[in-house]
Amino acid sequence: MATIIYYLGFIVFRVAANRMPVLRGTRPLRLIRYTYTNWLWLTGLVIVLSGVATQVEALTMLPLSLAEPIFVASLAFILFYAGVFFRERLTGREWSSIALFGVATVCIGVSNGDREVLTNSVAGPAVLAAVVVPGVLISAVVLVGGDVRAFGRHARPLAGVAYGFGSGISLGISELAIKGVASVYSTHGLAAAAYTTPYPYVAVGMAVFGLAQLQIGLQRCRMSIVVTVLTVAAKTELALFGPLLYKEPWPADRLLMVLRLGGFGLALVALVLFPRHETAQEPTGLPVLATRERA
Repeated sequence: MATIIYYLGFIVFRVAANRMPVLRGTRPLRLIRYTYTNWLWLTGLVIVLSGVATQVEALTMLPLSLAEPIFVASLAFILFYAGVFFRERLTGREWSSIALFGVATVCIGVSNGDREVLTNSVAGPAVLAAVVVPGVLISAVVLVGGDVRAFGRHARPLAGVAYGFGSGISLGISELAIKGVASVYSTHGLAAAAYTTPYPYVAVGMAVFGLAQLQIGLQRCRMSIVVTVLTVAAKTELALFGPLLYKEPWPADRLLMVLRLGGFGLALVALVLFPRHETAQEPTGLPVLATRERA
């Protein structure tokens, strides 16, 4: 339920993207002004935040390795909506990537075994910074690099992989921080979760960064590609760094460990397999950059 609500907000973001001026990552103040003052986008944000609140409750009940496959299952909802209402079409290679990610998700979920190990441990600021700082740098490079590739002299239409990956890294860190908020909240209450740890501030800051980058991707590329790659990156990050930040144990059984690592490997292959540029004629429903901006 949390992720379906989350994706409903993304759909509103996609509609709002077509009504905004051209957004660019190299103009951050303009990006924030046109995004965070748009009433339709803000409506989508309220919906997303409702999903986040539901997700906090879910993460007080489940370990990340088990919650991640459940969250990903609702990706079918966004693919259905993009195909039916926005008339977006995926190539065989793109469907293959999505199928690989589905298999990867199943492997990660099965690797949890029949035990649901839930901990309330929360990492300190230094460990959190070791995850956050590289994520911010990667997202910033992708954000600026996307503009260079989109508006360069020999620019080709981007499929949305870079935008999905950059925003997925940011939102993945935000969701990891939400897990920290949920852990503190479940043991010490709301006041402690809000004021005594850096987790709520990391969650909000990375969400602001990731959602702004997501809006650029939704304006320029197919929603099905951007949101799928975002989900691949964010949910793999949850399963990969959850044990580091929250001491959720890795599988003790060798076969389960192979499944866990195999899931990570398949998710990486799925990301690499996605085409980086649109190869066919622009499909119906693909947002178009304003010609005045290209000029």
